[in-house]
Amino acid sequence: MSNETSLFYDLKILLPVIAVALGGIISLVIESFLSREGRHKTLPWINIFFLAAAAYSVKIISGDFSDPWNLFSIDHVKGIFLYAIALCAAVGTAALQNTLKSRNTECGEAYSLLMLSAAGIMLMVLSTDLMPLFLGMELASFPIYALIAMNRHSKESNEAAFKYFVSGAALSAVFLYGVAMFYGATGSTLIYSDVLEGRETIYQIGIFMLSLGLLFKVGAFPLHFWVADAYTGALAAVTGYMASVVKIGAFLALGTLWLGLFNSSASIVIAREAVLFLCLGVASVAVGAITGLVQISVRRILAFSAIANAGFILLGFCYSYFAKLQEPDLNSAFYFLLTYAIGSVGALAGISAFMNSDYDNFDDLSAAARKRPFLGCCISVCLASLAGLPVAAGFLAKFRIFASLVNASFETPVVWGIAIAAFVLAIISAAYYLRIIYFLWSYSGNALKKKSNDKVSSLLNVTVGMAAAALLVLAVWMPM
Repeated sequence: MSNETSLFYDLKILLPVIAVALGGIISLVIESFLSREGRHKTLPWINIFFLAAAAYSVKIISGDFSDPWNLFSIDHVKGIFLYAIALCAAVGTAALQNTLKSRNTECGEAYSLLMLSAAGIMLMVLSTDLMPLFLGMELASFPIYALIAMNRHSKESNEAAFKYFVSGAALSAVFLYGVAMFYGATGSTLIYSDVLEGRETIYQIGIFMLSLGLLFKVGAFPLHFWVADAYTGALAAVTGYMASVVKIGAFLALGTLWLGLFNSSASIVIAREAVLFLCLGVASVAVGAITGLVQISVRRILAFSAIANAGFILLGFCYSYFAKLQEPDLNSAFYFLLTYAIGSVGALAGISAFMNSDYDNFDDLSAAARKRPFLGCCISVCLASLAGLPVAAGFLAKFRIFASLVNASFETPVVWGIAIAAFVLAIISAAYYLRIIYFLWSYSGNALKKKSNDKVSSLLNVTVGMAAAALLVLAVWMPM
């Protein structure tokens, strides 16, 4: 076998990342040759083509496959999330097209930025080494900073991008220092490396700093301070994409780190991480559920929803320790993450088509779904899934989290109280999802006076419809 052929097989696992990154580069090059109108007609379809190619390449590398250097790996769960990233990026592309075209803005580079960030998230999902994981985080983060600031004439957008950039840079430095501590404690940057004798304290500090960096990315309490401002400052089309893919990348990385802990000999680190996840999980659910009730902006509501749902996923992470399982079981947490990501991107992408301005209060959205029933039904399915209502997949996702906590409570009784508190908070948080659905379908005094928005693109209808259909399918077929 020649060196070129050998290199191809060594890099085969990165085919989805390469396809998406190549799509972003080609989109950026072609953008300069297109007119303002032509950009929004051509560039979205370039994205869709390369996202489809990336999804097909996942099938090529499916199975338990890794590279010779053990920097990357793929299994059944990672394959499913690679498909989910491609779907979320497709929905985000359609929402961007519809928003930018209706506002008659140029911003053709937005399509390229979205693809490059998706490539970074895919790299995070595949990584089993801290160095490519950090590179994936940065590749995903910098385009998103620019996407948030894309609305250049908005003070809120510029402020949100600056706040997210500064805090993100600080926590990236914390994560990178954690990588250095991890290397000092294990002699390697491979996540599944075991701690060297006598370096347990350094290992604990390194794991804590790595966890902080990833918990910031998912927006968990108390590192949630950027979420509401960033979600509100960005265009709704960007908010939906950011809410879904960033959480996928960060939680898959956190899951890989958690699995690595169970393979190490540092049992005290596992115990401390489990307690940390439990405390931050219930605090995140409480902050997200209660604070979201008083919001009047849909994007701010879904921002606090993101905080609450991050808490539910953290509870799913730690249950296996409190249930005294020999091996960590992350299936319930990852299933919840999958349904949340698809539901949030579908809901916000659809809602972005109903917005006449940067504001999205309930009066602006009143009876909007009646004008476009198909899109309204798809948004309602996505919101129902986020609320945990039956029929949609979100109901089973929350049920599995609660069932896991109840199972753990037989071994650790204190978890029983956590399960009850999380259940009550889940019912509270369902109120603001139902509130959005109610206003989408009901008339208010201002609804009759509003002019209809421009025609919704067929690509947006199709992709949001695919997101809603995926949630219905996942309600009867649980892939993990």
